[in-house]
Amino acid sequence: MSKKLKDMYAKLIRIFNSYHEVLLLVGVLVFMSAFALSDLTSRPAYWYDEAINVELARNFADFGKLDLVVAPDTFSGVGPTIGSTGYTITAPLGLFFKAFGFGLAEARVYMLIWMNVFLLSLFVVTKTLWDKYTAAFSTLFIASFAPFYGNGLSVMGEIPGFVFFLWSFYLLTKEKYWWSGLLLGLAVVSKPSIYVFLVFGFLAVFLFKRELWKQKILDLFKVGIASVGALVPWVFIYLDEVLNPLVWTEIVEHFRNPYGDAGFSTMQNIQNNLSSFWGSTTLLYFTVFLALTIVAVFLRKDLFNAHRIFFILGATYIPLAFFQYIRSFGYLRYLIAAEFITFMLFTLSLPALIDFFLKKYQNLPEKSMSIIAGGIFVLLILVQTVHLFKFSDLYSSDKTQRTIQYLDLKYPKEIIGVMNVPHVGSLLSADRKYQYLSTFGLWQFGTNSLLLSKDKLPAVLVLDTKESVQDRDRETLMANYEEDTAFSTGFTVYKRK
Repeated sequence: MSKKLKDMYAKLIRIFNSYHEVLLLVGVLVFMSAFALSDLTSRPAYWYDEAINVELARNFADFGKLDLVVAPDTFSGVGPTIGSTGYTITAPLGLFFKAFGFGLAEARVYMLIWMNVFLLSLFVVTKTLWDKYTAAFSTLFIASFAPFYGNGLSVMGEIPGFVFFLWSFYLLTKEKYWWSGLLLGLAVVSKPSIYVFLVFGFLAVFLFKRELWKQKILDLFKVGIASVGALVPWVFIYLDEVLNPLVWTEIVEHFRNPYGDAGFSTMQNIQNNLSSFWGSTTLLYFTVFLALTIVAVFLRKDLFNAHRIFFILGATYIPLAFFQYIRSFGYLRYLIAAEFITFMLFTLSLPALIDFFLKKYQNLPEKSMSIIAGGIFVLLILVQTVHLFKFSDLYSSDKTQRTIQYLDLKYPKEIIGVMNVPHVGSLLSADRKYQYLSTFGLWQFGTNSLLLSKDKLPAVLVLDTKESVQDRDRETLMANYEEDTAFSTGFTVYKRK
């Protein structure tokens, strides 16, 4: 090797040694962003709940209202009861639309920014609290985890909520209780059905703190009051609606049993989900991680003492998140935050577990534990990466986009009745649609076009399928509409006879 090449090689080594953490983080962010951008608007497919959030954001940009349009230029008036994602996601997305224009691509770019912020926050917080190896492997675990993309690119609250949680937890460890509480509140507001259980995790942390009770109560009071502060913007956004007691009744009933309107009970869901537990590779995967973490805690008492706050929080939050999962229809997205926390706990625990067993052997190289733990981490991350590219079930579809393109081309000015397809409704302007939704927690909501008087029936209907029409509406559909058979690659389109 020539002297010039040797000098260049030595320079590269010096750069790597000086900036290896930055290079790793940049590499992870580039990898994640490239994978997401390779099929931005159709993987994962644009879906029901996401579409509701996109329309909320669009209407906030255009009209200053976080509400859905149910008839031409007419809002529902019950915005606080709509959707399961908080203003912390939809309102900033509305501002993003105002700055850069409206579209599904813009919505997904907005979420991609959140994903980058998530990985940056994860790395910085874990490195600051623990060490660079835990930070690196925790970040790599999540960046190679397929559900991170399924949850992250959809306009939902799971990823932003976890960002708020990370910084809330960091500030909790620094005893910055006012700021920690505010960020905890923002996490809960972002996705209440997932992050409300953090409240119990934080409560457990304070209960087990080694302090006088008077000080515990004072600190907990600071966190609690500050967390409630996260609701202040929500109250201002919905100032008119929150004065209506019926709105509060609907909100409470939804969180009590969101599946009640559909005739399902919590106990039914629990029985169904527990019986299918062993058939879920995702649940088994994380059960192994949790089992190894628990074994490590029992074998290495110093592990728990070193990370006491995080282990207490995880031990409280994860079972509650699992309960939320089994009382649902088996939606694994309810477990996404628990899965992230499990990755972090496992990354902390595995080196301690390996070190416990290696101490039984003499004359082993000093770095044996680091080499073995690092090897296991790398192997698992490689397996996850292969799964991400080859075997992940990230459903891909551009059905919505094709439907909108056809409607804009064939029916550019007609009023369109959208029947339980918010995917399409969210991408139509407010002045040209009737919208009807019927799903868990949002039952028979909006304007059913087929119940309008004959002179007000819209020129076009968009349905999921013909079979999705209720029996009471089928006669009106058949008498007044015919299927537009020229279009067959998206949702079902009907036109007036």
